[in-house]
Amino acid sequence: MKVVFCIDDNPAYLSLLKVAVRSLRSVHGAEISCLCVYAGQDKRVFETLENEAVPLARYSPRLSPDLLPDRFHRCLGCFLKLELALVPELAQDAYVLYCDVDVLFFRPIIELFGLAPKYMGMAREATAPFFHEYQALEYEFQGRKCFVPMPFPIWTFSSGVVLFNLQRLRHRSVVEHFLAFCRQNVDRIGNLDQSLLNYFFGKRISRLADRWNRPPYQSDCLDTAHIVHFHGPKPWEKTAFPDLRINCFETMRDVWFSYLREDEKKRFVL
Repeated sequence: MKVVFCIDDNPAYLSLLKVAVRSLRSVHGAEISCLCVYAGQDKRVFETLENEAVPLARYSPRLSPDLLPDRFHRCLGCFLKLELALVPELAQDAYVLYCDVDVLFFRPIIELFGLAPKYMGMAREATAPFFHEYQALEYEFQGRKCFVPMPFPIWTFSSGVVLFNLQRLRHRSVVEHFLAFCRQNVDRIGNLDQSLLNYFFGKRISRLADRWNRPPYQSDCLDTAHIVHFHGPKPWEKTAFPDLRINCFETMRDVWFSYLREDEKKRFVL
């Protein structure tokens, strides 16, 4: 099974990608298969992927930047995960493990490769359930109106780590339905790509154990995490999200920096 990352032109993401790939290979060896999906033209991205020996998939997204609200343009890369079932380089893959680039692989993940969610598997966010202002969201597909009832209440699953069943998403045009829903409802969401996945798939999402997507601010992260997700403050941020720089954050931050060379650390104020 491939481990897939998506990236955009935010230069900070290149350091995150380096650590994600290096920690993955540290845990599983250089032979583990990975892929980076990219829609831009930045030479720094091409150079980084070549230097890290990460295969590249160039992809033109259906959800192009002009279709996404301006407030989401800071994180365009995360929307690419919604279209992995259509990426030609993944056409022969039944399942892939998608991870945001702000992850650190801390323990083996091979157990994940044995799971087979019906559509996708995600760990649940440690947040309270909430209620959407709409009882249902509608979209049009091939001339017919379709309706997606909002779960009641909505329990949020984190899209930072997603085990995708690409084969199922391709079957009966599920991914095409989903992208039509995304295009026509992206203005009604609050949390980037994550809301689109949660709203459309709802109860069809399989729950992954917390250890596969554990933020460093959770008190059990050091003892249980296999994939650490720097959800909130990034490792180099000293003032942002003060309430979340707690528990295991400093420890995991040090582990994250240990994967960078000394010359690579110089761009950060430590």
